[in-house]
Amino acid sequence: MSFTLTSTFDDDRFEYEGKVFHVEMAFDNILRLFEMFDDDSLLEWEKILWALEILVFEYDELREISFEEQFELFKFLMKEFLEIDLDKPSEEQKKIMDYKKDAELIYASFFAVYKIDLFEMHGKLHWKKFQALLTHLDDNSPFKQAIGYRTMKVPTAKEASKEYIQHVRKMKQLYALEDEQRNADDVFDTLAQTFKAGAKVVKQDG
Repeated sequence: MSFTLTSTFDDDRFEYEGKVFHVEMAFDNILRLFEMFDDDSLLEWEKILWALEILVFEYDELREISFEEQFELFKFLMKEFLEIDLDKPSEEQKKIMDYKKDAELIYASFFAVYKIDLFEMHGKLHWKKFQALLTHLDDNSPFKQAIGYRTMKVPTAKEASKEYIQHVRKMKQLYALEDEQRNADDVFDTLAQTFKAGAKVVKQDG
């Protein structure tokens, strides 16, 4: 579902085997999903099942279907509701943001720019709205400033003073992220190949 000014954001549902299922698209629920995918203590097939349980209100009705069906349903939900195509090859690119590590910056930016307390919006603010607001934060907001330093090239001695060059390096170090070569667009992109290549095998062998 794309973002349009006629979107209602109150009809996140899909039909499966003649039954209607509802998807929990509150921003904090999706961020919880992201955090779960970063949990190294979980096997890949476990993450798929947890994803379904996190996203689908009526997940109990899906517990008995085969893992292959759950896997296909998982891919459907990622593509239809989060616009993440796990069958599409992902490209490695520099990581410029991390929802978990940037949480404080994001919170402060939303409060400063929009006067929105994100903790008060748990279960209320739709993921699509959250993304739109995040993308268009003021460039002077704490989050956008951090992104600016992460993507900024350190100027040469011909381009800037010694003091400014030191300042840029200090800010880049302050806001640096670990594993900067991970795909920054979406946490699922880095897991897509693992899911497609090994998730079924791990589940069947286990």
